Amino acid sequence: MDVKNYPRRKVFSVFFFCPLVMGFFVGIYNFVTLLAHLVNNPRLLGEVRGGELLLMPILTPVIVQVAFLPPVLGFALVIAWRKVIRTSRNCLLVSLAGGLVAILWTLLFLVVIVGTVKSAQFSDYFFELTMIFFTSVVTCWLAARFFLPDPLLVR
Repeated sequence: MDVKNYPRRKVFSVFFFCPLVMGFFVGIYNFVTLLAHLVNNPRLLGEVRGGELLLMPILTPVIVQVAFLPPVLGFALVIAWRKVIRTSRNCLLVSLAGGLVAILWTLLFLVVIVGTVKSAQFSDYFFELTMIFFTSVVTCWLAARFFLPDPLLVR
């Protein structure tokens, strides 16, 4: 059996671009919900431009990648530096850690933005926070499952 070195660049790149993949699905979800909202309220049709609607699946991943740049950079560096290999335990731990990083970063945003508004409460964002957590967990688990190296092939 041929033993290879740990593929740090590949592992770093995959985990660094996890928000981009997650943002693509969020962009499609936003596109569909906005389209459904426009169909139900036709008088709003003049307020949304077609370009905004069509570029949503493309621009949302870029915005999500930029918004999560600092924590995902650290997360990807730690995974590549620690030379995490693919086991079922590591896949679960990496996915939960990715979800935790995403939710903490989002909570930091909420504290900064919503903290100044007196009528806003954190419970208003519970659905969005759980969706961010679960999509981050799924994205990180898929990345860990398919792109972390097999323990028998690395040294």
